[in-house]
Amino acid sequence: MKKILYILMLGLFTSCDSWLDVQPETIVSFDNFFQTEQDLESTLYQLQDYMNSQLLDLTRQEPAGFIEDGDYRSQLYLWNPSEMLESVATDWRGIYYVVYMSNVLLDNVHKASKEVTPERLDYYRAQAYFGKAMAYFFISRRWGEAPITLNSTSSEVLGKKPYLEVIDTVIANATRAYKMLPVQADLVDRTGKTITSKQFGSKGSACALLAHAYAWKGSLIDVMGLEGSSRDCYTEAVKYATCLIDGDAGDYSLVRNPETLCELFSDNTKNNPEAIWEFTLDTQSDFIISAFILAGDFIGFPVKPEYTVDSYMSRGITYATVETLYDPDDARKSAYFSDYEFYKEELGLSHFVFLNKWRGVLTEADPYDPGSVRTIAFTSNLAYWRLSDFYLLRAECNVKLGNTEPAQADLNEIRGFNNAKLYPHSSGDEKGLQYAIFHERERELLLEGHRFYDVVRNGVEYVNAYLPGNLAKLTVNEIKDGALFLSIYKSAFNYNDLLIQNKYWAQFE
Repeated sequence: MKKILYILMLGLFTSCDSWLDVQPETIVSFDNFFQTEQDLESTLYQLQDYMNSQLLDLTRQEPAGFIEDGDYRSQLYLWNPSEMLESVATDWRGIYYVVYMSNVLLDNVHKASKEVTPERLDYYRAQAYFGKAMAYFFISRRWGEAPITLNSTSSEVLGKKPYLEVIDTVIANATRAYKMLPVQADLVDRTGKTITSKQFGSKGSACALLAHAYAWKGSLIDVMGLEGSSRDCYTEAVKYATCLIDGDAGDYSLVRNPETLCELFSDNTKNNPEAIWEFTLDTQSDFIISAFILAGDFIGFPVKPEYTVDSYMSRGITYATVETLYDPDDARKSAYFSDYEFYKEELGLSHFVFLNKWRGVLTEADPYDPGSVRTIAFTSNLAYWRLSDFYLLRAECNVKLGNTEPAQADLNEIRGFNNAKLYPHSSGDEKGLQYAIFHERERELLLEGHRFYDVVRNGVEYVNAYLPGNLAKLTVNEIKDGALFLSIYKSAFNYNDLLIQNKYWAQFE
């Protein structure tokens, strides 16, 4: 297995300079590999490693959407052109590694047909389709327009494909995965052992991807003024969200207690019944990291032992903001924030709350402070998609379709078990049902990385009202020119003369 992985890595990294730059020119032949299921499984594990390490490695939209009151706001998060155009954080190569490994598996899986059953061959194909769909989903939401690679061996230089073609690539691959993959409980490895990690593709995770992909496509049509039927897209999003909620794509259930939910978030050894797709923490790695806890910079005392009540935090949310965000008796306040009422009275409304949504950590001895320890990771599998998300996504799409009764029912389902006031009696409900659903996603999914995209899906008025810095000043035409997407990092143009910079960002070059 190690030899196969070495050759896979060699094929990838010897070709990075010519990528998408775009396509890798693979100089290593795979003819002698992919003969056994072990070969296929090792390739799948390499794909999973890239999904874990690359999809959330460099983030810009996610933190730009955070609710925060700190004195630290990166110019990147404020959409400063000079910073954005020079930032390696806009480099898409890492995510294209996921595309490449997916294509490697798809291009070579047939070679094992003499040793592997058709059912297991289809399983590996389905995992590759899911990986490819996930990669292009992140690409679609971050860059909008992007190259679509042909396979794992072509060195043809490619230009960008338009917005809808990129998201349609997501939908096509996710649909294949959805049809072919079993539910999570039926996932097994080559030895027949149950796969418990929710980072692998399953019918449920493919269903979740389709729900979000269709919701995103409908919003692109509406917000960007593109041709197509957004109503058809929202209808499809409702359909797939309903499959998840009704249990047709796997056994998922709402936790219905925010304190229990946070406990599950904080223990990577437990199965969270609400989690559909996760970034799995690998505690066997030589270098244990959990950078995918996007709110890590907001977490200090009492979670991280090296912090005290008085430790300085550059990023945070004040008690005043939390009081505005949540109803007085909302149970999420005492769950998401440590000793909420006590410290609110002790420290005052202008002080940062102590985030306690992810509360388990791994530590090591601090080499710079003998006798002390420092945090190296959170003991969390990041539940990137969980069932509450899809109740509220279904509500969002239904209200766009004019189906207010089911939208209100889904909204109140989430509010009810959190002891929040039911619609239309909570703060902000006077703005209407669409805003109430957006606001509930802010509260329920706080700092989980979804708010930027939630804002965008709701249109230009929301962008101007609820995003920071230059984002709040964007015009309709600037948004249509691609202002909500990342610029293409400069290295991509070194080997690809067909690439054209995003129209909005090109004016600042």
